[in-house]
Amino acid sequence: MINLLATCRELDIAGYDMLARVSQNPEFNVYVAVSSDEERAMVGGRCTPLAVPPITSKFQWGVIKALRGHIRRYHIDLVFSPGSSGLSNALFASLGTKAKNIAYRGTQAKVRRTDPTYYLGVLNPRVVHLVCETDDIRDYLSRFIAPRKLSVNVKPFDVHWVDEACRAPKQIEGLPADAKTCIYVGSCKGRPFKGLSYLVDAMHRLDDARVHLIFIGDYDEADWERAQSGPAAGRIHFLGRMPREELLHYLPLQDVFVLPSSRDASPRVVREAMACGVPCAVSDIPGARDLVVDGVTGLLFPPRDPEALAAVLHRLMQDDALRKQMGKASRERIIRDYGMEAYARKFEQLFLAVARKR
Repeated sequence: MINLLATCRELDIAGYDMLARVSQNPEFNVYVAVSSDEERAMVGGRCTPLAVPPITSKFQWGVIKALRGHIRRYHIDLVFSPGSSGLSNALFASLGTKAKNIAYRGTQAKVRRTDPTYYLGVLNPRVVHLVCETDDIRDYLSRFIAPRKLSVNVKPFDVHWVDEACRAPKQIEGLPADAKTCIYVGSCKGRPFKGLSYLVDAMHRLDDARVHLIFIGDYDEADWERAQSGPAAGRIHFLGRMPREELLHYLPLQDVFVLPSSRDASPRVVREAMACGVPCAVSDIPGARDLVVDGVTGLLFPPRDPEALAAVLHRLMQDDALRKQMGKASRERIIRDYGMEAYARKFEQLFLAVARKR
């Protein structure tokens, strides 16, 4: 019997679903650390929730103590940590035990050998395996970590996760009857690589008074001022941050989803838009471009190029039939290529291989 414990920090709906599926294998006892009633409610299958304090930093004595108690009591063989804070605390908690640590890396952020905090995480030699979300993340990390310890498992998406949003879609008030809308969702404050400034510039360059931009997320004051200082000022709508469950309802009615980032792994929000049947205009960057089939489910454009982005938006907004065709193909691609079953099976096989390895 293999006893698996997953830390809760950064465990998303795909992670909970994956663990629930793994728990159906009689070779596993799956335990999931939880810090709230909301997290406990996400635990499914035959998984057992185990209480720990909220994980908010890389070293928390209360978290380490709770995790260590669970590791010893339940004779844990494997600890899976989908986030850096959970991983760091798990590494401390598992010291002197038989538990092997498996990590996950879903960001393209650079690793610095000179930064000691990385040795409390992905560069720690006690991390026996690291699952990467995209090929380019794996290729980059192979400079620091032996390739045999790296694998790729692209995040899945179940179209049923947007069923409620599609049943009850929302739209902002006051749009003209002939408006064409594009939407961007992102956490952009202090993160210029998310490309909001280039998207705003593209809107000012777009010579089509029907096109409106809806932005959901946090932002820098400079981007707000940039939006207000050009010809498209009245057609750029900043809605601010909102819970994910709420923002999903704004996706289905939009004509195009835009991702203008210059660095952005494999964004879940692109999958969400595609599942809602919305065509996507996405920066031609590693990871993100793998989600979109250029000319079939959406269009790619060079990052940091507002003129090219404006041209892509113009092309899409001028062709209703093309958008409809791409939206349909987008949803079909999510169903066909990003199913949960293959994702969970790959993790199950990894857990079995690591647990059995001497």
